[in-house]
Amino acid sequence: MKKIRVMIVEDEFITLDTLRDELEDIGYEISGDAMKADEALTILERGDTDIAILDIHLKGSKSGIWLAQQIQEHYHIPFIFLSAFSDQKTIAEAAETEPSSYLVKPFTQADLYTAIELALLKHSQHQEKLQLPETHTRVKKELLINDSIFVKDDLTYRKIPLREICYVEAFKNYLELQLGSGRHVMRSTMKDFLDVLPQDHFIQTHRSFVINLEKVTEIGGNFLVVNDTKIPVSRSQKDEVLTRLNFYD
Repeated sequence: MKKIRVMIVEDEFITLDTLRDELEDIGYEISGDAMKADEALTILERGDTDIAILDIHLKGSKSGIWLAQQIQEHYHIPFIFLSAFSDQKTIAEAAETEPSSYLVKPFTQADLYTAIELALLKHSQHQEKLQLPETHTRVKKELLINDSIFVKDDLTYRKIPLREICYVEAFKNYLELQLGSGRHVMRSTMKDFLDVLPQDHFIQTHRSFVINLEKVTEIGGNFLVVNDTKIPVSRSQKDEVLTRLNFYD
């Protein structure tokens, strides 16, 4: 099961550092942190944030409330307001953006955990889950490199062009697709997923890795470089992998 990815937007370094430590201690993953609203938008554009914690009173011309409006209009993820102030005016302005929760400094780790879990629950209850028809079956045939697949992403299905997959890494009961613009985690075995990938373009290099041959940029004795990452090549797969690549000596 993938970890919840949290973005932190806080302009006090000590609080930012505390939040990062507390979140990781609880078991969440940090998708990014920022001290200004514009920096936060850059993180959000990557598309790998599940929930955001926003300080209302950010330094600069754009406040946490402004950032919340952008999230509400363009990114559609839950967010929690964080503030040392709890006056009526601040609460009224924040309430207009319909935050999933509100956290007042100083906070405890239990406060933080409760706020995040309630925010995620509230957000999920407002999302309509896609119910596939009973006649639906998973893709069985081998696809083409120009094809796309829809893979489950919480309550929706995300479209991923096969050409954008750089490599696939297998873990216990799920796969991590490394894309040119981020990553995606899905539940599947490597064997089942490899069966539908176009064999002319994808090959298994190791029991835990499948690569897109078009994305290989460097070849070593027992590894390949794909998307700036060293991918292991097992001894049993080496000959087959090398025959699929073009060499000029």
